[in-house]
Amino acid sequence: MNNSPLSRQKKKSGSLIRIVFWLSLVLLVARLIWVLPAAFDHHQAKQQSAGAEPKVSAPSQATPSP
Repeated sequence: MNNSPLSRQKKKSGSLIRIVFWLSLVLLVARLIWVLPAAFDHHQAKQQSAGAEPKVSAPSQATPSP
């Protein structure tokens, strides 16, 4: 009964699912590693440019226009 075609198909299907899962996980981690240096540089550049420009705050009370 263990050698039925249905049993073999489930084992093959489970193996294929496992392969697709691991491949997807590896690609996801690789993309994350690939993007991190650029994201870090962008973040630092944004912080430096924000530090150079004074922040303009909105007036606390708006004056009505005639």
